[in-house]
Parts: sequence; C-alpha cells; structure tokens
Amino acid sequence: MTDPAFWTPAADRPQLWRTALGSALTVVVWLAVGLALVWLGAWISGLPPEIVMDTTRWVGAAMFFLTFIGLHLGLAVVLALLHRRGYASLFGPDRRLDRIHFRNGLLIMLAMAAGLYALMGVEHLVLPENVPPEIVRLRPTGDWLIGLLPALALISLQVSAEEVAFRGYLLQQLRARFRSPLIWAVLPALVFGALHFDPVTYGLVNASAYVINAATMGTLAAFVTMRTGNLGAAIGLHFGNNAAIALFGLEGELSGFSLYGVVMDPASGYATYSICTQTLVAVAIFTVWWRWMNRHRPIANPPRPA
Repeated sequence: MTDPAFWTPAADRPQLWRTALGSALTVVVWLAVGLALVWLGAWISGLPPEIVMDTTRWVGAAMFFLTFIGLHLGLAVVLALLHRRGYASLFGPDRRLDRIHFRNGLLIMLAMAAGLYALMGVEHLVLPENVPPEIVRLRPTGDWLIGLLPALALISLQVSAEEVAFRGYLLQQLRARFRSPLIWAVLPALVFGALHFDPVTYGLVNASAYVINAATMGTLAAFVTMRTGNLGAAIGLHFGNNAAIALFGLEGELSGFSLYGVVMDPASGYATYSICTQTLVAVAIFTVWWRWMNRHRPIANPPRPA
C-alpha cells in the first residue's frame, strides 16, 4: 500500500506565477516581521540593533531564531490568498507532522553529529599540532541548562520555517507542475544553499563548500520528503543538525546557545575538511537508507501525471 503523493495539496493551483508571487510575498513578510522584532527589541532594551542581534549572546541568538516566525506567517498568508489551502497542507496530504518520521530523522542526525564530534576527539592523534580546533567552555552548566529548552524551541522554530518553505511550499508547488527532480528537488536546494554563501566569514573556498553542503543536504531532504510522503523526517534531520549548536558552537559566530565554543578560523583548511566530511557522511547515510527503503518499503509516491 502506498501513501498519497506529498505534492497533491498543491495540485489545484500549481501555476508558476502563483509560486513566484507567493515566494516574493513570503520573503517580504519575513523581512518585515524580522525588522519589526529587532526594532522592538532595541526599543525595549535601549540597546542598538547590532547589540540586540549579537548572536554570541543568548538574547541575540534568541532574537535571530525568533525572526523566522515571519517565514511561517508569510507562508500562512500566501497559502490562503493565492492557493486557497491551509498552512497544515505543507506537511503533506494528511495535514500533520508525522512524529515517527520526525523522531527517526532526529535520531539519525544526532548519531551522525555524535560520530563527527567523536572524530574530533581523536583527530589530534593524526593531524599536525595546532591544526585541530580548541574547545573552550563558554558558560556555566547551570546557566546553560536554564536556557536550553527555550533555545531548542527557538531552533525548532527556525528549522521548521526553512523546511516548510523549501521542502514544503516550493517542493509541492514545483512538483505539481514539473516531473523533473532537477526542478522540484535540486533547484530549491540550490537557492537554499546560495542563502548560506558568506565569503566574509568563511572565505571564498569555504563559503562555496558551505553552499555545496547546504544544497546537498537540501536535495537529500527533498528526496526523503517525497519518499516518505511527509515533512516530518526532513524537519527531524534539520533539527538534529542545528540543535547541535546548543552543545558546540563556533566561537564568535552563532554561539549564544552553546555550552562549548569551537575556536577555529572559519576560512581555514580544517574548516574545509569539516564541511566536506559532513557532506560526504550525509550522502553515505542517505545512500544506505535509500537502498534499504527500496528493498523493504513500497514507494510512497508513485509517478502520477503532472
């Protein structure tokens, strides 16, 4: 028995002009809400906006993640106005998040993160001296624990916003119009990856590697979503990846929620190695999962006329 195709909620109104206009309006609402929140935070605290958005502090990191509520709001407005469907339809035909898929995606990503962190613990045995990053404690455990649950809630707000936008809205709309995965899976993932391009912080080489990493992860998440027929696994994978910053964060960057800071030059060769390693491990895990699914589970989304 197979599940309904993930993209069927978009089948009634798949026109490209609706998708393009909807995407633009969503971004406008997102930016407007984000600016309003930063302005409100600066007004309440009496601090300049750059301090309010200082993500090396807990409050600044919280404000950064909170701005993603605008992405949720923008999609809710666009879906009602342009597509005549509800926000919950972004999760799939059953209009709910599959908790089992979410749990499985979360556990897989946490296991991968644990393995990569364990690798960091032994790298000094083979790498030249001063190449592996230094790990420093950023805050007392008690202070960190007080803010942990709110931090995880805010991270879930951010990852779910990105997933419902890229693997929900765009994937559904484009798949309802086109058959080719180059359009409904790869194209949104490339846009997702391009938004991570930051040569000022990472240098040109590592910024490009980061884009490839994000685009690859986005493409894999798209195939996982279409294969399972629900957005749960993709959100779980993304949450597991981002929730790791609650334990380890890159010092000087988005480390306001982190217990430990990784002291490392983001433009260094070690950073290149770290980004590429994560990308290759993710592809390997996906390949194993995909083969297992094809052997033991029926296809969730059989081909249907576009």
